[in-house]
Amino acid sequence: MPVTVSIFPIGSGWTLREEYPLVQSRCSYSVVDVYTIAEVVQDYYSDAPINRDVGYMFPLPPSAAVCSFKAMIDDEKVIKGIVKEKLEAKKAYEQAVSQGKTAGLLQQEHADVFRVSLGNIKPKTKISVHISFVSIIPHDGSSPQTLRITMPTAIAPRYGSAPTNIPWLRNNAQNRFELSVSVQMNKPITSISSPSHPIGLTLGCHQRELTGDYEPSKAFVYLGDSAMLDKDIVIVISAQGMDTPRCSVERWLKSEGGEETTDAYALTLVPKFELPALPAQEYIFLVDRSGSMEGGQITAVKAALQILLRSLPSRGTSFNIVSFGSRYSSLWPTS
Repeated sequence: MPVTVSIFPIGSGWTLREEYPLVQSRCSYSVVDVYTIAEVVQDYYSDAPINRDVGYMFPLPPSAAVCSFKAMIDDEKVIKGIVKEKLEAKKAYEQAVSQGKTAGLLQQEHADVFRVSLGNIKPKTKISVHISFVSIIPHDGSSPQTLRITMPTAIAPRYGSAPTNIPWLRNNAQNRFELSVSVQMNKPITSISSPSHPIGLTLGCHQRELTGDYEPSKAFVYLGDSAMLDKDIVIVISAQGMDTPRCSVERWLKSEGGEETTDAYALTLVPKFELPALPAQEYIFLVDRSGSMEGGQITAVKAALQILLRSLPSRGTSFNIVSFGSRYSSLWPTS
């Protein structure tokens, strides 16, 4: 069952989620061509009666890389993340907590799930968690001119078994989520939509209201007032020239803190294949139904198979399903 990201007490009392209610949750995206940098901010308030060590669990897109983390306590104390070797970082965190200090530790819990531990959080404390990450936006499968941004808002066992050591807390569909996305493409934007949530859209600028000259390669996207934090947010962007080779340059000036002025180049190539149309296609699906697939894994296989069958071409297509365990069998003698 998916759960929304949340802060929870560590230890025997971790089920007392009501001690750390979510006050506000927001995310800002800056999209430039197929690249994006984003910051997620979630504000919590401690109703715990005593000092506690707490954990914060959050998901990220599979291609994302965390580039910054900080936790703010009562808008005064700031805990900033510093990259260290795993065992060294854990030792430094435990030492600080044992000395009665407020400390933080960020760890990768699963491929796309991260966990932050905060030690010695006092009662009646406001906690603001800030995570910044960068990622490459994948092309939407329907068209080479289209990008698909997915912002995960829940931790879920997407491919069979659930990630380990994640406390499964009750999902709360009343959690509201603020999202803003500024979009800058190389060529004019043709459309922006969301199959998951109602969105607001301003074309021609990077603000909610159009100001100044209209620029067709810019847009600003925000969630509608009725949007709930109950499922992943998906935004689809279409623009001209997305299937052409292009290069983006990011310059870091010495005056901005670099040891010297440096340039970073990102080259994007979208392959094109001119393949002749096939008069007929045959698909054979192999399904493992052995004992190791018992429970959630076979349920996930059934769901995936239904999606694949619905996605088959409607003309000139035949298929068959072959399952195997201690023996094998096919749904039909021939496709």
